Amino acid sequence: MTLPPPPMSEAPQDNMAARALATKLRELSTCEIADALLKLGVPSGGLVPDLKMYSPLFEAGDTRIAGPAFTVEMVPVAHPDKSKPAQHFVDGAPPGSVIFISTPQGTRSGCWGGLMSTAAQAKGVVGAVLDGGFRDINEHRALGFPVFARHHSTLGPGTFTRVRALGATLTIDPYPPHAEPRFPSTTVRPGDIVVADLDGVIVVPVELAEDVIAKVGPAHEADEKVRADLVAGKGVAESMLKWRGKAP
Repeated sequence: MTLPPPPMSEAPQDNMAARALATKLRELSTCEIADALLKLGVPSGGLVPDLKMYSPLFEAGDTRIAGPAFTVEMVPVAHPDKSKPAQHFVDGAPPGSVIFISTPQGTRSGCWGGLMSTAAQAKGVVGAVLDGGFRDINEHRALGFPVFARHHSTLGPGTFTRVRALGATLTIDPYPPHAEPRFPSTTVRPGDIVVADLDGVIVVPVELAEDVIAKVGPAHEADEKVRADLVAGKGVAESMLKWRGKAP
């Protein structure tokens, strides 16, 4: 089997334009962003399913992070491609970024620990999103560092996984892989905007960010008008048809 090479650039440069877009997207909920992405033709609505907010609180609070993705690809230790980045992934992550790590499906060890949150916070990284597990829950919470993950574990990565590449394009497939109906995969490229809050984790293709922002404003205004009608006791179908232009 021919393996794809690791990316040429291990540490994407800090993108000020992407950070400015992230600041705007942080003002929007992940639900609003997902609705806009579906309208723009993104099959998954940008959702990375089944990730939960574990820190600073577990599935509670109003924490929301947004930043350009700094991607990290982890593979099994026995993976035939022995490529290895020249630097630790936290050292390579620019301020304002979200570190996004993918691990092989079914991995039960963690890929992130308390020392990683300590270093990332000191660098100005805004959070960690892990398509995999992590450990040291109370250390992250004591720091108040945002961690979104698939699960937690007592195990560190060293025996089980290793970093193959930084700045890789990641494809996050649904799990379990053979569930029907099959949920679409979500692609995470370096510099795409990751937005995460209590409702979930969304990846916004950077070229669609302005379109998302433009779509959410009118949709949010319409929803507030629907809400006012519902509070006044009007019907759901009537209110949605009036303000959204379609009944549920």
